[in-house]
Amino acid sequence: MTHRLDRLAQVLGLFYLLDRLWKILAVVAFFRRPPPPVPTQWPSLTLLCPITHSPNDLRSVLIARAHLAYSGQHECLLICDPADQATQAICMEVMERYPTWPARIVLVAPDHGTLASKIAKLRTALPEAHGEILCFVDDDILLRPDALRILVPYVMQSTTGAAFGLACYTRWQTLAESLMSGFVNTNALLSYVPVTYLVEPFTITGHCFALRREVFTAIGGLEGMEERIDDDHELARRVRRSGLRNVQTPLVYDVDNRLARLRDYHMQMRRWLVIPRQAMLPHLNLRERSAMLFGSLGSLLPPLLLLLALVTRRRVPWLSLGSSLGYVAATQALLEHAYLGRAMPLRQALLLPILNWLMPLYIGLISLGNNTIVWRGQRLRVERGGTYAIIEE
Repeated sequence: MTHRLDRLAQVLGLFYLLDRLWKILAVVAFFRRPPPPVPTQWPSLTLLCPITHSPNDLRSVLIARAHLAYSGQHECLLICDPADQATQAICMEVMERYPTWPARIVLVAPDHGTLASKIAKLRTALPEAHGEILCFVDDDILLRPDALRILVPYVMQSTTGAAFGLACYTRWQTLAESLMSGFVNTNALLSYVPVTYLVEPFTITGHCFALRREVFTAIGGLEGMEERIDDDHELARRVRRSGLRNVQTPLVYDVDNRLARLRDYHMQMRRWLVIPRQAMLPHLNLRERSAMLFGSLGSLLPPLLLLLALVTRRRVPWLSLGSSLGYVAATQALLEHAYLGRAMPLRQALLLPILNWLMPLYIGLISLGNNTIVWRGQRLRVERGGTYAIIEE
């Protein structure tokens, strides 16, 4: 019996090694693809930036946008709530500091309570956008200087509907931030990129994405999304129905996501699990669901090795478990050096066993919960298909 358990541990360890290898090879191949040719004449571009008061470092976000390098005309619309004087003051401060930055503030009246929703902000600002390219960017995204030059050539391809990038989380000050940044940075590239070799991208990463204005108009823009919580998923579906593609690009951007407490981390993870389960999964076909499942099965192997090591207390399972952690550390070092351009602080590397061995169990447990989330201070029930209802306290 003990011999069989040792063999099982070795097989699980081998499967995990193979899972990491095919994923890292997919990432390497993805970043080695030749980019599309640059446009002979760069199109005009509008950055649409809905801003809601939050603890995130808005000043750094805006300074990064003031430093964007782009060869064509571009403008930045900072879409704010009229009552949010503090946010407007930060916008004005950065605009005065960088007078050549083509940015202006757009105020949008609230549609619910005291704040305007993201969709209301975007729909109100769109008539003021003059660019041939529309680029939608969240208010916690720090774009690197060459972001637009990387993204736009993909958008200009005739078969492209929407183009989007890859996140790199940069906050490590609290335990909650460290767990979130560690989770994203050890999983994002190895989750999103390999799946593109199995199926066409079926959703958009909503942090930062761009479309040609003509495409955005032809697919209906944001019409009918007022009651939806999955605007990025729905936009991706509209792109696909039009016969165009959602394109994963090698653009890497930074995310300044501040989380003070573990409760904040838990609520964000719940949103990330509940919204796709309720709003995206019902629209996927069998092949797309199978690709998602195949891509995620490898993450279950380290928890199984941990369980086997704890139950048997034998040397071989413990060695296999330790090897799995070594694979993670090695691949993460490669991803950070070659592609992310940001390294996990040395002391936060102590969280790797938690991220590798326990995080899949945590995700499994919260996936069993109901379909309620907390978002922007409101408790919501996310319905199957993507609509939502506010739950009165």
